[in-house]
Amino acid sequence: MHATMKRNIRITGSGSTHGGSFHHVRIMGEAQIFGPLESDSMRSMGTIDVTGALKIGHYRQIGEAVVHGDLTGNQVDILGQLNISGSLRARTIRVRGQLDAHGECEAERFDSSGGFHIHGLLHAAEVDIRTWGPCRAKEIGGRRIRVRQSKWGGLKQLFSGPGDVTLTAELIEGEHVYLENTTADVVRGAHVTIGAGCRIGLVEYSKQLRRAGDAQIRAEVRI
Repeated sequence: MHATMKRNIRITGSGSTHGGSFHHVRIMGEAQIFGPLESDSMRSMGTIDVTGALKIGHYRQIGEAVVHGDLTGNQVDILGQLNISGSLRARTIRVRGQLDAHGECEAERFDSSGGFHIHGLLHAAEVDIRTWGPCRAKEIGGRRIRVRQSKWGGLKQLFSGPGDVTLTAELIEGEHVYLENTTADVVRGAHVTIGAGCRIGLVEYSKQLRRAGDAQIRAEVRI
């Protein structure tokens, strides 16, 4: 028996294709994909609309994309704007622009320099966020969480439009937590640093709590 050879897809200009299983997908221009698609790699430069889930080994996007379903992969690189009606799951997620995920976001490493709105849980072993625009998640969990304000925060309009250049979450929980320009109801961790521009309701820590700059903490409890 011979293994079935996967086909490649290349769309230049404007075009469409049905879903399926492929080797490489290359899009330069405007494309529609009807149905779920699985591919070893996908590179898009332009605008794409997918009416189904994507399962991609290496997903790289420059431009805009809408995915009506989940996006799962090994490595996801976003330069531009990505809107997902489901959840985003990958080993590594890099955001350089705007991410809107209506489900959850899970990774080993989440690296964002831009803005995002994750309607569910953002969970990654390593979370590194630079706030170029408004960043929102219902909850954030991980081993090491670091949130810093970008020096280029004034460029937020390029990504998210009007809004504070800050991170907002109901709960942030990790072993090592360092926060700047963050508004949260509860922050919980072993080693916690609440830095400049933070407005925190309750901090629960087990080993160390540091406060810097104009940070505001309503209550703190050692657990």
